[in-house]
Amino acid sequence: MSQPLVTITFVAWMREELLRKGIESALALAYRPIEILVVDNSPSDEIYRWLEHAYPMVKTIKTFAPLPLPMVRNILVASARGKYVIFQDDDSRFAESVGLFSAVEYLEENPNVACLAFRQGNERGDWNPLFDGPAICRTYNYIACAVMFRRSDYVRAGGYFEHFPLYGEEPILSLGFFGLGKEIHYYPHVPIIHEQVMLGRDKDPGKRYGLASIVMDPGAMLLRAPVPDVFLWYPLLLLWSAAKVAFLKRRPLVALHGLGNAVLWLPAFLKERRAIPRKEFRRWVKIRLESRRAAQPPRSS
Repeated sequence: MSQPLVTITFVAWMREELLRKGIESALALAYRPIEILVVDNSPSDEIYRWLEHAYPMVKTIKTFAPLPLPMVRNILVASARGKYVIFQDDDSRFAESVGLFSAVEYLEENPNVACLAFRQGNERGDWNPLFDGPAICRTYNYIACAVMFRRSDYVRAGGYFEHFPLYGEEPILSLGFFGLGKEIHYYPHVPIIHEQVMLGRDKDPGKRYGLASIVMDPGAMLLRAPVPDVFLWYPLLLLWSAAKVAFLKRRPLVALHGLGNAVLWLPAFLKERRAIPRKEFRRWVKIRLESRRAAQPPRSS
């Protein structure tokens, strides 16, 4: 039997050598057929011209000027021809050439699963505790550079919230998948390496992640949480996200900045609000609690 087409996507940003590793890891996969799709979101066309010359088999799109990352992800999905789509960053890559066959087979056999969250770690061998371990299990979220989903489910779930320019869009789409009555499963058999290299990154990535968490985590509730749950979850996550940045990360000024941004972004979230059924939201809350408990290190006696 012929296998379904899988589209592997990359967002490029001025990091040729890292992107080369990612593309080579995709070309080395045992699975076929694949489509490799890159959006060059860089401020210049150097990466785009290099890709045309070095990888003519890769479909490449060039933005006129840098766009918000969630918008670029939506463009990639809209342009993909595959039944399944994989998100990668230009600094992430497949750690192994096998595993994708079984991942596709798993989704083919489980139509209730919209999305697979792959195992995710870095080049030093450190693995994300939320996405580690040997067993397939239910989860509530994923990492954007280590995920595969049905293209049709992404579209039906509403895609990414396009306007916020930083990070943190994953919870919104995750809630959208649950709103379809579907599940997200952690799938360990496709490990992804996300290199922790500062080349091309913001000079203060901690600030960017902090601001994004304060705006987007509660923003996901404004977009997707039903009434009356939104009245609990929005202020709860807003205060918790700000407290983590202020006290755990010791960045009180970033926390204040984030709270101001959250207030400014509130009308934009409310304008595009599309709440999921309360039953599905309660299911998401339950699986979120289970996943976080499972990721906690065991207490020493």
